[in-house]
Amino acid sequence: MSSPPARTQERAQQRSPQRNATPRFHPWRLLFGMSATAFAWFALMAAGEVLTANVCALSDAAHPQGPPSWAMPLLGAITVACFVLAVAGGFVSWRNLAFMRKKRRQPLQGRARRVAELEWFVAKIGALSNAIFMFGMIATGLAVAMLSPCGGAW
Repeated sequence: MSSPPARTQERAQQRSPQRNATPRFHPWRLLFGMSATAFAWFALMAAGEVLTANVCALSDAAHPQGPPSWAMPLLGAITVACFVLAVAGGFVSWRNLAFMRKKRRQPLQGRARRVAELEWFVAKIGALSNAIFMFGMIATGLAVAMLSPCGGAW
């Protein structure tokens, strides 16, 4: 019968770096890296459309008026917040790619190799979708900065 300290030492040996030579990776990072920029773009589009539709509904065709003074600063704040979320998603996505590149170079066998290959694929898809949605974020941000939401002059 082994004593409690001996069991603790056995558990410590089981968790040793030699046993778990592959770095530990959390799946939520893959999910965040893959979806944060897409979510930020979607939120920017949805919030911008709702805000613009409500602000522009205040004027009519016979009496066009510019947007209220609070509309553009609010739209700018929404754009900046969404852009920060997109940049954070991009950072995590590229870190995932670098991490998975290291993990794929390690000698893995069987299920561990398949999991590493699938994680590598998801990390690559996340980085590619991030780049596409970042382009959409930049294009939308430029449109917000250059165009009047109601079509009239500022």
